[in-house]
Amino acid sequence: MPAEIQSSVGYRGANRPDDVIIVQRLLMQRGLDTGGADGQCGRRTLASIRTFQTGFLRNPDGRIDPGGTSWRRLVGSATAPVPPVTPPAPADGTLTRLLPRPDRSTMNPGLVAVSNRYMTEKLGNPRNSYTQDCQSMTNERLKRHVVTRSVGPFRVTGLRPAVDSLQTVLDEVNQRHREVYTALGTAGMLCCRLVRGSTSSISNHAWGTAIDLKLNGLLDRRGDNNIQYGLALIAPIFNRHGWYWGAAFRTEDAMHFEASQSLIEAWAPALGA
Repeated sequence: MPAEIQSSVGYRGANRPDDVIIVQRLLMQRGLDTGGADGQCGRRTLASIRTFQTGFLRNPDGRIDPGGTSWRRLVGSATAPVPPVTPPAPADGTLTRLLPRPDRSTMNPGLVAVSNRYMTEKLGNPRNSYTQDCQSMTNERLKRHVVTRSVGPFRVTGLRPAVDSLQTVLDEVNQRHREVYTALGTAGMLCCRLVRGSTSSISNHAWGTAIDLKLNGLLDRRGDNNIQYGLALIAPIFNRHGWYWGAAFRTEDAMHFEASQSLIEAWAPALGA
């Protein structure tokens, strides 16, 4: 059982360092990116608190009080966490072997997917018009933050904080699942287009905050409710760093990982939104 906090943590809270550390550690157990357990209630910690509260509060206030609803939920989640997706090893050991999609409630614990409205409010619109084909970003403010560089197994182009975070994720993948790391490739990150099959929904690739992955050159087929074993292995690592796995979308998209609301909330100020 975690130690009790003595005073409020979060928005307009007392934010005693010892209390903040307790809350940060509990949030991190839920896969939320607080920026570490440093005792400082900064933007990431505030965003993580609000993200956690979206699961049970209609109006998240970004604050955790001793004995309050958010504290009780947080403590309860620490003692009985939602299990990460940990599939059994396939008999032949191939990373691209297909497994049935797990129950959606077991995926992306504590994370919230972004919507077009949320992204445009926080970051602005990457361009004024879209088609099903990739086009260039025309938003000059956002373009200033676009970088291209290697993140280990491949090169990507995307928004700088997303690329920085992706590098951290893949470093951990390399440490924990070397066999997956060496097999990883990408089908792209920054791509200003509509969602496949839609005439109005903008793909989150348009902001350069999403990545499509492939294993041994093979893409996971979208919408078949099966997932490649290697992707299921590394999904909990992405989750721990605040990336939402597309396997939980209504139309399953297991090759797709994107920055969750907590990450966009933390990045938006630096991007001039």
